[in-house]
Amino acid sequence: MSHKNTIALLESLLRPEQEAPPTFLLGAGASYSSGVPLAAESVNRLARQYYAERVAGGGMTPDKIKTSQWKSWLNQQDWFISDPDRLAENFPLIIHHLLSPEAYRRRLIVDLVEPPGEVSSGYKALAELVLRGLASTILTTNFDPCLPRALDAKRPHLAHVDEVNRQPGDFAEFSPYSRAQIVWLHGKAELYSDKNLAEETEALAPELVERMRPLIENTPLVVVGYRGAEKSITDSLLGSEDGPAFRRGIYWCHRKGETPHPRVQALADRLGRNFTWLEIDGFDELMTGLNKRLSGVQRYAVSAENDDPSYDDTVMEGAVWGDIDHSLALATLRDYSEKLEFGELTSDQLQRFMEDRGLLKRIDGALRPTRGAILLFGRDANRFFPHAMISVTVNGKDRRNIRGNLLTQYDELLQWLSGDRVNPSIKVKGARKHENRRSYHDRALTELAVNLLVHRDYEASAVSTVNVLPGSAIEFRNPGDASLSLRSEIEFDEEGAFRPVAEVTDLRNRSLCDVFFGISAMEQGGTGLVDADELTRKNGGVSRFAFPPGADTYIARLSPPSASAGSARIAKDLRPVGVYTVNMMMFSSMPTHVTCATLDLTHTDFWKTGGARAVEPCVFEPKSQRLWTFATQECVEDAFRDALNGEAEPIALADIGEDEDIQRKITWLLRRHVEVYLKGFEASGLLIERTPKGRPTKRAYFTALRGGNRAIKYDTPQKRGITRTLVKKRGDDSKGFFECEGFGYDVVRLSETWALRIKPFYMFLDKDGKTPLPGYVRTKLSTRRYKYDRNAAVNSDLGFFEQFLRGGQQAIDLGAGVTDDLILEGAFLSVETEETGLMDDDEAADHKRTA
Repeated sequence: MSHKNTIALLESLLRPEQEAPPTFLLGAGASYSSGVPLAAESVNRLARQYYAERVAGGGMTPDKIKTSQWKSWLNQQDWFISDPDRLAENFPLIIHHLLSPEAYRRRLIVDLVEPPGEVSSGYKALAELVLRGLASTILTTNFDPCLPRALDAKRPHLAHVDEVNRQPGDFAEFSPYSRAQIVWLHGKAELYSDKNLAEETEALAPELVERMRPLIENTPLVVVGYRGAEKSITDSLLGSEDGPAFRRGIYWCHRKGETPHPRVQALADRLGRNFTWLEIDGFDELMTGLNKRLSGVQRYAVSAENDDPSYDDTVMEGAVWGDIDHSLALATLRDYSEKLEFGELTSDQLQRFMEDRGLLKRIDGALRPTRGAILLFGRDANRFFPHAMISVTVNGKDRRNIRGNLLTQYDELLQWLSGDRVNPSIKVKGARKHENRRSYHDRALTELAVNLLVHRDYEASAVSTVNVLPGSAIEFRNPGDASLSLRSEIEFDEEGAFRPVAEVTDLRNRSLCDVFFGISAMEQGGTGLVDADELTRKNGGVSRFAFPPGADTYIARLSPPSASAGSARIAKDLRPVGVYTVNMMMFSSMPTHVTCATLDLTHTDFWKTGGARAVEPCVFEPKSQRLWTFATQECVEDAFRDALNGEAEPIALADIGEDEDIQRKITWLLRRHVEVYLKGFEASGLLIERTPKGRPTKRAYFTALRGGNRAIKYDTPQKRGITRTLVKKRGDDSKGFFECEGFGYDVVRLSETWALRIKPFYMFLDKDGKTPLPGYVRTKLSTRRYKYDRNAAVNSDLGFFEQFLRGGQQAIDLGAGVTDDLILEGAFLSVETEETGLMDDDEAADHKRTA
């Protein structure tokens, strides 16, 4: 059965016409594309980390340990299975023999399964299926957080996710009728309950099996990304010879060409026609394909009835369907539906869609709008909520009342907040430059505007207010006190002030929050005030949030960067700032591959061939006869067709990892490209220094101009037509010499990126202006010269070389005709950063530094 046919079959099982949604069982293969390693790779990572920390004494990080060191040690362990094909079987062994005590085991396992970035598209698609009720219970043998993170991203639409067996005896939340449920078959690592040892994966807890069996026997079971090696699953849960018949079927997904594990094959043989093999291209491809095919299909209302509905979820007395602005509701909810992948919403589906979201309630056979529906889409919302308006003022004057439904108020409030009178542009002074900046960050104001609308207490008769104090502050006030749950999670001072905490929120009005999130006006998880606070501080201002005791009021106050010399239009950024210029130019673009080829040529013959010119710049190793170049595989094979020993091999730079040998080759090759580029400055007197055998020394310097001084004019952003004398004649004619500027250059790797490092120096030439003086003479003259250099001189040197090397361009093309993807940034790395160690009132402390 092909991948396409698999999707068609599983689509039929997921459709709401079926009696119950299928149960999913996920294994490690599901999380692989999220960056979580499989069992074999996990063995390597854990062994390497253990060796670095426990065998090598912790003096080096795991990435610094050579592969030969830890692999040699691992192969010496008598319990280790050295057969490469059975490497994955060492996973429980490595846990048993190396990872103790429990805290150490937990730390390594949790670090191991932490995804390096976002969860994969497959998990996101699975979460969409759960949100629409097409899937509900997901069993997993994994310990990684991919699944809960994907489901958590669907809040507040997915109100709660039940988690079962996080630790022994944890069955309180289990229900065969759960809307969204994760069953951790082998426990959770962060709770010290993970089952990894061989004896731990022999069988599941009888209580867990007893609860799971009725569920998996009465629903189709779809297995994805699981190889079936653990007896705890294939024997204990799914049953051995006398196990259940699974009359609703087990659908075991596998990649094309995979050999079934003997335990799974035995299960297939036992179940016969009740077991189906399904071929898939991968977990992500399967889930995204299913989600696409089932777009717009849902089993039941996404927002289920709540035993304790919020105020906006209750029916609005006296309101009827005619009080809803249908066009506004349809336009808004179409955006909502598109974002949440419910499919395209049409007008004939609008009422049912609103009912599913809890915005309409069926009372005595008729659909009645809720308070939330009237507040959001009411034709005349203020007829039902006369106090639901925002009073905006400037210095307490020029009052304007913003009325209408909340979507109308949202648009009008944002327009008012964006006006120059409310949010004027100011000139902010930084350490190196000033810039025009809005008094308040636009996004911070938007966050507070949304907060004002969705979190106010609409049962209170007071109105919301926004008051601007020009040059001083902007203040948002909302009726409503903090809930008991919010007060239990956030610390308040005696004046009721608090600092926002990420993921801590109180959804006073759930329907309002749901719709505003669905149209991308707000984010989930309590990040709004956190973002407003952070953006305000980054803008140079100050924020304050409070529920003053006894006031039943919420206050948010933002202050702009403080005024400079009393000017409301010029502000000084009071954040302590240090500006660092690093003597490195970063490679902003790199080719995706480097080509390696073995040639039947000597070093001399290689450089005599025309093929060398076709792939130059390149590196050719005489001993191994290997060529390294950024030229394509086809180009290399065409250039050396008669000398090629085997095929040229393209190596992806993303795959070189910690291979120090290949990294070294890449460094040499990049340096060759730099030298070809520098050769283009010979007309300006720049000369690459070479050894007597003609090899570059990684240094370049300027030579005399026709036996005299050499000067160059260049421009900087601050000044044009600067004259810099690069070569100066010193002494009289008989003992004269030339003092010349130059720089050392080298290519270095910084984590996953590469950089060109430049280090200025002085070269001293004989009176002909070309021949370097003897080394001991240059050393003596250099020592004498360097004592006059200060930070300003070094900054000047870097500033000049930056302008000189970039040649008036913002980016430097180093491809030399071999590749179009090798680009060097035309500026040294420079960072303006806030520093706690600098004094606000000490200008001397806030200075430029050069590293």
